[in-house]
Amino acid sequence: MLRATGSVGALALLVSSASAQLIVGNDQSGTASIYHIDVGTGATTAIYSASDASAKPWGMAYDPGSNTLYWNNGSNLYSSPFDINGLTPTLLGGMTFNGSTINFVGLGFRDGLLVGTRNITTEAVYEIDPFNLTATQTYIYSSTYDFGGVDVDATDDALYGLSDSGGSGLYLIDDTAQTVAFKAPYPAGETDIDGLAVYNGVAYYVTDGPNSSQANFYIYDIASGTQIGTLRSPFTGSGTFSAGAYIVPAPSALGLLGLGAAAAIRRRR
Repeated sequence: MLRATGSVGALALLVSSASAQLIVGNDQSGTASIYHIDVGTGATTAIYSASDASAKPWGMAYDPGSNTLYWNNGSNLYSSPFDINGLTPTLLGGMTFNGSTINFVGLGFRDGLLVGTRNITTEAVYEIDPFNLTATQTYIYSSTYDFGGVDVDATDDALYGLSDSGGSGLYLIDDTAQTVAFKAPYPAGETDIDGLAVYNGVAYYVTDGPNSSQANFYIYDIASGTQIGTLRSPFTGSGTFSAGAYIVPAPSALGLLGLGAAAAIRRRR
């Protein structure tokens, strides 16, 4: 009974730890890693490492309903079931727009579709079907902005972007009304931040690295536009791009995570 109780407690802890976490990566040269960060403790764990493009995200997004993590490197889109014990990437293929290959520098997820932005022609918000990998434009915004990091807050479907230009900071992007609205600045001294994750009104600015020169990620309260914390960056190399996603699985997906956690407990025993 004591061993069983311990296993149940460990299972609950693992499922709880999987229920709200930050996933980040950058495209540094050599071996790169996608990391899991416990936003409560700052503890960081590499959950996938490789020297090829599969470990070097430009953008990242999470579908809570299917517990699927998506990320891209250039035009190539990857996916994996989210598992705190490690990712198993699948290359889904190349994304296209009007029949031509297209790349994105940031990704979010909304209403069954990925949402992407570009920082070269044509700079716009795009919706991408994750099954056939085709993109459509929803909002061509002013090239004054440079939205390198984007994400959708799963609690209200609001789309946000980080821009290095046009007044550097965090913006609310309304691709229905075709407007942008400034919400929060960059921290003092930061001019290039390309990764973004947002959940429940809190934005996580994911810097490119390396952590010897960009030591931290930054946490902002969107309503007040103020910085409320930092997380230590795990990136050991310099990236041109970085990416982040906030993981809060839907209730239906928590059962799958629980099965994965139970299997991990059995392996450890």
